[in-house]
Amino acid sequence: MTQEITRLDSPIDVMYLMHEAFEAASARTEALAAEGEKGGDLKDFEESFGFWVKQLLYHATTEDTYMTDPLTDSQPARDNEAEHAELARQGGELIEFLDKGDSAGLEENVSAAIFALEEQQHKELVEKAQEVEQVLRKMMGEERVLTRTRRHLYRRVMALRVLEFDHFENEEAFVLPLVRESMTEHEMLAVAKHLLLDEGADDPRWIIDWVASELQPVQRKLLSDLEARFSEVPA
Repeated sequence: MTQEITRLDSPIDVMYLMHEAFEAASARTEALAAEGEKGGDLKDFEESFGFWVKQLLYHATTEDTYMTDPLTDSQPARDNEAEHAELARQGGELIEFLDKGDSAGLEENVSAAIFALEEQQHKELVEKAQEVEQVLRKMMGEERVLTRTRRHLYRRVMALRVLEFDHFENEEAFVLPLVRESMTEHEMLAVAKHLLLDEGADDPRWIIDWVASELQPVQRKLLSDLEARFSEVPA
């Protein structure tokens, strides 16, 4: 992830481009969280975080379905799926911090996607968070609770970003080589198409257009060339 990507040797290598886009989005979100910790408006953070998590959840669930689930005898694939679940859990905790602080209104489909992944555990988390919040409000007063919430929010964003980075690093080191060995060119192309185009959405291009916006011109050309091959994949 530290080297500039100038070629895709196989269709699944588009994951390197996607990871680069995620790193740009998460870095931007962390910077906005840092501003919020100092007392600034959290509106821009809320929008950036909501989109980041929306992308992350679609990416993780699509990978599990089309890339790692077919690798039935692979421990790296199972580890990869476990890391996806942990990313979803931490993202859910961050959303609850937002909802309980002085900012609200994340897109409903983001919250719904997280609840679908970790529904029961997440409900228990909400209940515990409400109990703690009630005690803190009585002991410290509203203003100090919000200050603490902002501080915890920033720390959790940092933790989620570190987890994301570690996950991508492990995926590139252990999972992608296995995919290249186990899948045909056509199968990898189909996975790439699922990852980049959401056929069930009103705007199926909401993923690929975002990825392209985060890349340099040379990398955008690689992405465009790969998309041109999607016609080879049956609808």
